[in-house]
Amino acid sequence: MREAPSPLRWQPAAFAPALILGLVVIRLIYLSFYAPGELLGVQTLELRLEARRGRILDRREAVLALDVPRYQVVLEYRPIAYGGDPERRAAWLRRVDEVLSPLLGFSVQEAARSWPDTWWQLPIAREVPEDLARVIARRIEEAGLRGVRVMPYWKRMYPEGALLGPVTGFAVFGTDARGVEGRRGASGVERAYDGVLSGRAVTLRVPVDAEGRPLPLEEAALEEPEPGGDVVLTLDRTIQAVVAEELARGLQESGAQRGDALVLRPRTGEILALVSLPAFDPNAPETLERNARNPIVQDLYEPGSVFKILTMAAALEAGVVRPETRYLDQGCVEFGGAPICNWDREGRGWLDMTELLIYSRNVGAAHLARLLGPERFYAALHAFGIGEPTDVDLPYETAGRLRAYGDPDWREADLGRQSFGQAVSVTPLQMAVAVSAVANDGLIMRPFIVRELRTAQGIQRVEPRVRRRAISAGTARTLREMLAAVIEREAVKARVPGYRMAGKTGTAQIPTPAGYDPRDTIASFVGFGPVEDPQVLILVKLDRPRRSPWGSEEAAPVFARIAARILPMLGIPPSGSPEGR
Repeated sequence: MREAPSPLRWQPAAFAPALILGLVVIRLIYLSFYAPGELLGVQTLELRLEARRGRILDRREAVLALDVPRYQVVLEYRPIAYGGDPERRAAWLRRVDEVLSPLLGFSVQEAARSWPDTWWQLPIAREVPEDLARVIARRIEEAGLRGVRVMPYWKRMYPEGALLGPVTGFAVFGTDARGVEGRRGASGVERAYDGVLSGRAVTLRVPVDAEGRPLPLEEAALEEPEPGGDVVLTLDRTIQAVVAEELARGLQESGAQRGDALVLRPRTGEILALVSLPAFDPNAPETLERNARNPIVQDLYEPGSVFKILTMAAALEAGVVRPETRYLDQGCVEFGGAPICNWDREGRGWLDMTELLIYSRNVGAAHLARLLGPERFYAALHAFGIGEPTDVDLPYETAGRLRAYGDPDWREADLGRQSFGQAVSVTPLQMAVAVSAVANDGLIMRPFIVRELRTAQGIQRVEPRVRRRAISAGTARTLREMLAAVIEREAVKARVPGYRMAGKTGTAQIPTPAGYDPRDTIASFVGFGPVEDPQVLILVKLDRPRRSPWGSEEAAPVFARIAARILPMLGIPPSGSPEGR
C-alpha cells in the first residue's frame, strides 16, 4: 500500500508563519491541541503532539487499521484579545471569509453566525487534501491573516470497513481515567490493546509573541511523540471475507434478520474469522453509537439442540451410557412437574445414543440428565465453561447465564430443559469453545484473536494456553464418531465433499416475557473436521429465519459452504488422502 505524501517535504520558507512551529522543523505529522496561558501578553503556548497510533494487521500482514495524515483549517478567536468588541470580531470574520471562502467553497462568515462568542479554537474544515492545504497555508501567509492556522492531524482509517468492524472496533478522542486527553480505543481490538496501539503523546510549552504566534525553537528543544506499536491478529482477512460472503448468502436465502459465524482452531484457540451481520462500519461515526457491538462475545441466546453435545459428553464421561446403550424414546415425558416433548412430539421407540443425537431427541437428552443427576450434570457444564467468560482477548465479554442446582431459583424442571439447550444462555463464542473440547481430545483452549505485539521494545508472541480439561480424550474420540454419524445419516446438508466432518444442528425457541415465541427460532449449526484430525471448528447462527425454522435446513448449508471453501485454503488435505490419515 502506497503511503500518503508526507507534509515533511514542504518548504519551511513558504509555510512557517502559517503552520505551527513549521512541520519541517519537528519532522513529524501531529495533531496539536493548544491553549494560551494568558490572552494578553501571552508568553508561552501549550502544544500537544499526538502520537501516531499503531496498526492492526491480520495474520498475513494485511492492514486492517492505520493512521493517515489529514489537514484541517482552524480559527482562533480570543474575545479578551479583541476587547470583546463585536464589530472587531465581525471585521475579522469578514477578512477571513474574503481570503478562505473561495478556497473552501463555503462562507466562513455565514457559518460563524451560529458560533458562540466564547469559543477560542474551532476547526472550520477537516479532511482538507494536502495540495489544498498548501494553497490555504500560502494564502494565509500572503494575506497576513492572524488567528487562522492549517494544522495536521491523524485520522484513523479502517480499509476493510464493516467486514471487520466488530473485530477491530474503533478509536475516539477522549479522556482516560487519569484525565489525560487523546485517542482511546472504544471497542474491539482497539480497546483491548489500547495500551500497545496508543503510543505516547508529548506536550511542549512553546514561546510566543504578543499576538500568540509561535517563536522559533531550537530543534534540540523538541521531543517527538513515540508511535504506537502494531498488533497482529490470528484472524485471516481472506477467511473472514469468505465467511461474511456465505453468511450474507444464508441470511438472504433464509430471510433471517441477522446472523453470526466464527471459525477457530480447536487445537490452539486461534480465532480465524469472527463475523456478525449486519455489522457497523468503523469509518462511519454516525453508525457507531447504536451498532458498535460484537454480538459473538456480547449477546446471549439459548442454544437449543447443539447443547445436546455437552449433555452426551457428560453422560459418556460419567459412564452412565455407552454409544450402544438404548432407551425408550417417547413423544413427551414429565420432568420435575413440567412436560418435555420432542420437537415433533412423536416417539421413535428404542434408540441408541448415536440415534439420540442423529434424530435430536429432547426426551433422550432429559433421560441422560436424569441418569446423571444434578450434581454431575452441572459439574460437567462448569467443566465446559458454561456460565462463565471464555477469557477471550476482546472487551465486554458477557459471562452467560446458567441457573444451577443449589441456586435459590433453581427447579428440577430446569435440569430437564437445560439438557437440550433451553433455560440456559450462552454467547456464540462460549458455545463454540465448549464444543471445541470434543474436537481437541477433551481440552479447552483459551480463545484468542491477537497473536503478536510489535513495539519499540521488541516482538511479543501470544502462545496458546490450555484452560482446563473438560472430558477425557477417549470420550472426545467416541463422541466425535457419533457426531460424524449425525452428518452422514441425517444432517446431510452439512456434508462437505471430500471431508469427513462432525457436527450438530440446533433449532432454539426464543424466550419472551410471555413465554417462548410460537413462531420465531434461532437456527444454528456447530461442527468441526476433518474427524480424523480436527483442524477447524465452525459455528453458524441465524436469527429468526423465515423460509424454515430448522437449523438443519438453514444453518447447516452455510456451515458446509464455509468449510468447503476454507479447508483447502488452509492446506487441510481431504479425508482418506495419505496426508489426511
